[in-house]
Amino acid sequence: MLSRQRSTTATSATVAIAGLVLTCAAVLTGCGPEAGVGLTAATTEPSAAPVEPSAPAPDPSGGPQAAEYQITIRHEEGRVDPEASFRADVPVLSGPDATVVGRVNAAIADYVRDEKAQTAYESLTLTAGNPHVGAHVLALSFGGDRYPPGAAHPAELASGLVFDLRSGARVTIEDVFTSTPAGLRRLESIVRTELDRRFPDGPTGGVTDPDPVNYRQFVVNPQGLVVIVAELPYVLGPQSVLAPWDQLDGLVRPELADVLRS
Repeated sequence: MLSRQRSTTATSATVAIAGLVLTCAAVLTGCGPEAGVGLTAATTEPSAAPVEPSAPAPDPSGGPQAAEYQITIRHEEGRVDPEASFRADVPVLSGPDATVVGRVNAAIADYVRDEKAQTAYESLTLTAGNPHVGAHVLALSFGGDRYPPGAAHPAELASGLVFDLRSGARVTIEDVFTSTPAGLRRLESIVRTELDRRFPDGPTGGVTDPDPVNYRQFVVNPQGLVVIVAELPYVLGPQSVLAPWDQLDGLVRPELADVLRS
C-alpha cells in the first residue's frame, strides 16, 4: 500500500479504528483509522485465532452472563479476480444459545459477503478490531481498504456491527432511539462539534447532517455510543466520535438502554 502523509492535525487526532474504536475514553476523543489491508473472494483454508473478549458487565437481570459468549477470528484470503486479492479477518461468535450464535454469525457473514460483492477489480482488506462483549450486547468494529489497480491511494473502510445478545438481532441506528430524528439531532451536535474542533478548516461537508445514512456505522461500549464517520475526504480519513450515554439520556429506547450500556 502506498505510503501517505496527512496533515499534522489529522495525524495527531486519529488512531486505528479497527483496534480502538470500542475503547474510546468517556470524553469526546478521536479514534481515526489505521490504513487497512487488502481482500478478495475465493477462500483459502481459514485459520482461527482466539480474541480475548472484553470483560462483561454485571448482569442486572441475574440471567446468563455474556462471558459465556466468545469471539474468535477466522482468517480468509483468496481472489475475487485475477488482478484482485482479498484478505479478511472474520469474527466468529460461540456461546450457549445456538439461535443467537447462528443469527449473529449469519449477519457477520452477510456483511463480509457484501463487502466482497462491492469489490470487482480492487484488492480488499478487512481487519477486525477488538470486540466488546457486554452482558447483553456484542459490538464489532472493522477497518481496511479497497485498492483499485493504478490508484494513487486506497479507499479506506470503517464500519461497525452491534448485536443484542438476548436474541441475536442486529441493532441499527433506527433501533437505538425512541425518536430517530431527535436522537440524530443530538448525535449531530456532538459529532459536528468534535469534527470542527479536530479539523477547523477541514472539508467535512454534510457528513454530520441528521440523516440515518450518516450514522449507520457505530458501535457501543459502557461509556457511550461511538459514531464512525467513514465518508470523509481521504486526507482526513475515517473518524470516530464518542457520544457519552449521559448526553443521550431520555433519547435511547428504555428497553435497550441497559443492553447497549452493558
